Formats: sequence, C-alpha cells, structure tokens
Amino acid sequence: MRFLALLFCTLPFSTALAQGTSFFDPFKTIDGTRWQVSDGWVNGGWHGCRWSKNNLRLVDGGLELSITNTPLGDRAFTCGELMSRPVYSYGTFEVRMKPAARNPGIVSAFFTYTGQAHGNPHHEIDFEFIGTRARNVDVAIHTGKGPDGRDVVLDFDPRASMNDYAYHWTPDRITWYANGKLIREIKREEGKAFPSLPGKLYISLWSGNDGLNSWLGKFSYPGTPLVASYAYIAYTKLGEDCQFPESIVCKLGKDVLNGK
Repeated sequence: MRFLALLFCTLPFSTALAQGTSFFDPFKTIDGTRWQVSDGWVNGGWHGCRWSKNNLRLVDGGLELSITNTPLGDRAFTCGELMSRPVYSYGTFEVRMKPAARNPGIVSAFFTYTGQAHGNPHHEIDFEFIGTRARNVDVAIHTGKGPDGRDVVLDFDPRASMNDYAYHWTPDRITWYANGKLIREIKREEGKAFPSLPGKLYISLWSGNDGLNSWLGKFSYPGTPLVASYAYIAYTKLGEDCQFPESIVCKLGKDVLNGK
C-alpha cells in the first residue's frame, strides 16, 4: 500500500526480527508465536481508523477483520490488522480471502512489508482490494522509489465468495495469481529496483481520511460493520514442497513457478 513508508514509523517493532519458516495457518486459533495483533495505534494523519484487537474475530472457517464505528482515541472508527512476528523471504505467499463489501474509502489487503521501522528501505509486495472497485485488485511492489502497481480486472467477483490469491517471489521474478491463474509478472531488470529484503506478513482492513479520497474515494460508514474474511494464510519457502492440496506449489509445480 502506497503510504506504508510513513505508516510504520511509530509502531512498536524490534529491528531484530527472526526469519520465518514455511507454515499453513487455517486460523483455528491466533498463534501468538507467529502473529501480533495491531492494537491501539494509528498509521498516520491520513489513516481514518485506529487499530483495535476487538476488530479481529475467530469464526468457524477462519478469521474476520472489521471496521466499526467505535471511537478510540482521536479516531471515530476502529479497524483490524494482523502482522507476523518473523519476517519472510523468497517463496510462495498464499491466502484464501473475501474482501469487505464495496464501500468508498477502504482497503482489504494481504502483503509483505519492511521499511524504516526495521532500519531498512521500503520493500513491499501487495494484494489490495479497493472498496470502490468491483472486480479489481491492485498488485504492486514498492522499493523506496514509488510504487509499481497494476489494477487487474479479475474474471470473477472477489466479494461473492472466498477465493485464492498468491504471489511467488524469487531473486529474479515475482508472479501474482488469482485462483491459480497468472495475473501479473515482474522480472528483475538491471538498473531497476526490485524487492529483495525479507518482510513481515500482514492482513488488514482499514479506512482512509480525506487525504486519500483521490485514491480510495471518501469514506462513509454504511451503518453496520465492514468485514473482510480470511480462511487461511500460507508461506512456502523457496524450494520446499507444498503444504496443502490447494497450494499453487502443488498445482503448478516448482518448475512452473520458477519460470522453467
């Protein structure tokens, strides 16, 4: 997401971050050794809500993040975010999710990030569902030199049901997939920035203030909570075997994923 370089400068992180290993998490519980729930802080003046642990809820079938009209501190709304404690490097990142209903001013996201809070340049890889767009998803990289994003029109309605999204990241290539279909590819090119630093893994649902209206539209609370649903998250380290049958590492195979 475009504003993360500023976003994380106030968060309570340690710069000594462990490297994560492969996992598959269907959210039967929230594993405190893997995840940290964002709670109590705000991501800058452009952020229209304050993170609250109360905006995460385990349900039958996974985890829900919400935006609610619950005032907290100087914000009229609260929102939900889950971040990994370790950082993750090259490999396959997968999620089964349903973004929040269409509504101006919101983003449902799945991404990896490192930046100023970790003593690093801003390196990030994204899936972002913008609330004003019907069948679209933003897929992007950030490398401290501005975003390189693409608005992809999907061949299904992402809000009608759970769907599978993945990106496969190697030292030379990033590919994004929706329900196993390739939707974008970036290759490392000489002289061009390319994400190379391990990052924390995030899911989030948040609203923006008026400074983001040109990107997200003006946020308007619909009267009931906005909810994004996540059935599972998985990470498969580069070169390792797949961990669950629905994984694109199983379906496509290592050679296809690695462009061979």
